[in-house]
Amino acid sequence: MAPRPDVREERKTQILTAATKVFTKHGFSEARMDDIVAESGLSKGTLYWYFDSKDAIIISILDQVFNWETAHIRDLLEKEDSAQKKMELFFESSIKDLERMKPLMPIFFDFWSLSVRKKNINRAIKHYYQRFLNLIEPIIQQGIDQGEFRPVDASAAAVAIGALFEGTILFLIYFPDTTDIEKQFRFNITLALEGLLDNS
Repeated sequence: MAPRPDVREERKTQILTAATKVFTKHGFSEARMDDIVAESGLSKGTLYWYFDSKDAIIISILDQVFNWETAHIRDLLEKEDSAQKKMELFFESSIKDLERMKPLMPIFFDFWSLSVRKKNINRAIKHYYQRFLNLIEPIIQQGIDQGEFRPVDASAAAVAIGALFEGTILFLIYFPDTTDIEKQFRFNITLALEGLLDNS
């Protein structure tokens, strides 16, 4: 008798895809587990087998989105390029990521809102930001060490770049019809690189 195929990852993806649609439509607070069951086409028992609460689903969506994003930065760190080139590639990749995640923007605000009230969501988001800083800071430090960038505080510079990203996303959430995400991001990129480059 042939072994049964392992469908765990397929089922998790099915649930997370359904949950993302439900959260985007209703928001986290109004969405119900029954809504996710209906959208996924699975039974309630199957849903609770993989995720015991709505918070568990929210954290898994966070992991899914942010793990994909930080994987690109990790790949850049392995390249034998100048720090400036790594930063440029990272920014270009980030622009593509934002365009890909544009449909998810309505739920990003919910992520931040929930993080104020729910410690487990707060920990998940802080963990992502710390990974982002731990990945981008060595690129900045490389540029400083090799004389490409000004001798700034690499840690503070990484935080500033992260703030540029998050600020742009907030503008996109508040002004989705008037914010040209690519144009604004390229402007922010120019400011960030000009601030880092050592032109002496």
